[in-house]
Amino acid sequence: MIDIKTKTELQLIVFSLGKEEYTVPIESVQEIIMPQKATHIPKSPAFIEGVINLRGHVIPIIDGRKRFELPVNSDTNETRIIVLELEKHTIGLVVDSVSEVVHLKTENIEPAPMESKDCNFILGVGKYKDRLLILIDPYNFLDVQETESMQKSIQTAKNILETK
Repeated sequence: MIDIKTKTELQLIVFSLGKEEYTVPIESVQEIIMPQKATHIPKSPAFIEGVINLRGHVIPIIDGRKRFELPVNSDTNETRIIVLELEKHTIGLVVDSVSEVVHLKTENIEPAPMESKDCNFILGVGKYKDRLLILIDPYNFLDVQETESMQKSIQTAKNILETK
């Protein structure tokens, strides 16, 4: 989990899903890539599009719109995959666009307006210039059951690749 109380400023990557702007800490981002066709793994959670082979590593691809329960859109020229390096996992997050890197003072971050076990990955809302940015904690992005399901999907994909 990101502890915003111990920092005076966060460096964040801003991305959009629908009409809202979200951020993730830059230190959790491995890279940003163009969309790739994912191999669907049966019985994986609905928000997992499948897996891709990224330079020899099988990583799950999560559709940000499905994960946030937003209407699903087709990919555009702006669609990107943010590759997030978490404590024990690497995941790809499909977003509508990636716009910029911002430096946000922690004094400009308000706690999440609601508390819910389904939204424990929302750190808070940052006020940046005349915008509100929703801060995402990628380390809490998936719960334990979702992580286990994702790991099974990855192992299934690895087994399929080994048999080819």
